[in-house]
Amino acid sequence: MSWNWQDHPKSYPLLILIVGLYCLKFFTLWVYKRRNQIKTKDNFIIGINTIYYVFLSIFLFILLMVLLKVNIKEFFTSISILAAAIAIVSKDYIANAINGMILMFNNQISINDYIKIGEHKGKITHISLLNLQLINEEDDLIYIPNTTVLSKEIINYTKGESHKASIEFTAKASTINTIDELEAYLGKELIAQNSNIEKDTFKLKILEVRFDKLKLRAEANLIIRDRKSERQFKRQLVNSWFRHINPQKEKL
Repeated sequence: MSWNWQDHPKSYPLLILIVGLYCLKFFTLWVYKRRNQIKTKDNFIIGINTIYYVFLSIFLFILLMVLLKVNIKEFFTSISILAAAIAIVSKDYIANAINGMILMFNNQISINDYIKIGEHKGKITHISLLNLQLINEEDDLIYIPNTTVLSKEIINYTKGESHKASIEFTAKASTINTIDELEAYLGKELIAQNSNIEKDTFKLKILEVRFDKLKLRAEANLIIRDRKSERQFKRQLVNSWFRHINPQKEKL
């Protein structure tokens, strides 16, 4: 039995649609990248590619039915009840997909932004129809459902005016003469070690006062904010704190 495309005239419009869809995607991304001088992927590129693959899957499925000479109208009529049941069961996936499209074409958060969502903080590595992917400071890959992303408060450190890094620690009262003196010491130490810290932005805040302990938060604005820079800031501050409480070790 030989295969002949002439026996399937209804497939021609679908093939033209598939080729046209690819050309439209390619031209759209080419113009976008050229106009914005973009070489890596961003939200818009991911969104266009996602739409392309969704429609491509639909057209290929219809093309397969045409080649198999399945009556498309009768097919969809026969599975309408089943499709309704599937839609009810998969409503969470549908909601995630819709929210994913919103995130892809929303410029409030973008790929490589450093953000905080709920208890999770990290850099956005990918946005899909189901979830948003973060890499935190421990290099753990975290998947957050898109519905959760849009229902939670988001702090975007990258797009914010201030690239603030902070660390909380507890200090014994006996190791501190005055807060001002400790703030000046730690600030001087950090500025000397780290050129990525903006001048006069280091602050030491009192979060809680106990009988013999203080809970403090040290924070400063970073010129460049990313996981590596924040990790370096925290490590240097801890080292400076150790030198403050153990000055004799610095002489060894």
